[in-house]
Amino acid sequence: MITSSSDKHFLHTSVVLRHANGDSGDAEQHIETILTEAAVAKRRVWVSSILFAELRPSTFVPGRFATLFELTRYIRALATLVTPDPNTMIRVARLRDAKWQRPADAHQPGGKPRTMSLGDAMQIASALWVKEAIGVPDLEFLTFDDWCSDDGKGDRLCLLHLQDYAIEAKLNADVKAAVRLTRLEPIVHAQSLPHSVAAG
Repeated sequence: MITSSSDKHFLHTSVVLRHANGDSGDAEQHIETILTEAAVAKRRVWVSSILFAELRPSTFVPGRFATLFELTRYIRALATLVTPDPNTMIRVARLRDAKWQRPADAHQPGGKPRTMSLGDAMQIASALWVKEAIGVPDLEFLTFDDWCSDDGKGDRLCLLHLQDYAIEAKLNADVKAAVRLTRLEPIVHAQSLPHSVAAG
């Protein structure tokens, strides 16, 4: 498994929400390291502003953060928010329009392509904006992809394995850019530990 080697991260909403709920499993220590170091400017962290639309007050459960306001203030203090501009939103539409399908499935009866969800496309496109427009070539897109399965079954597109579904990669520049984006579970090298631990 590839481990994190950068100090520049784009956090998928899943990482922030699971951290806030104390539901990050084995990755908790690594996420804490990333966020703590971001707070003291040892790391750079970006998140999509779509995160705030996903923080529904009715589903907020006090835990690591006592109130929703405390959580949003924490995020704003350590992360740079990325709000998609019109060009990024056009890229979102192209990512959603792409045929995401494994080559083996393309020749199977009933093997229909998958589509990238609106939220995931917005976050991938926003991360690509950070990488390309701001100039952060070593940006790492950190996400939990619990719906990934080894057999490739299921309806949800697995962000960690986009390359397996990129049959349009030779034709579509946006698909190629998304595939080239470094996508990992939240893992970091801790100097005090001899080995990295994969997120659960």
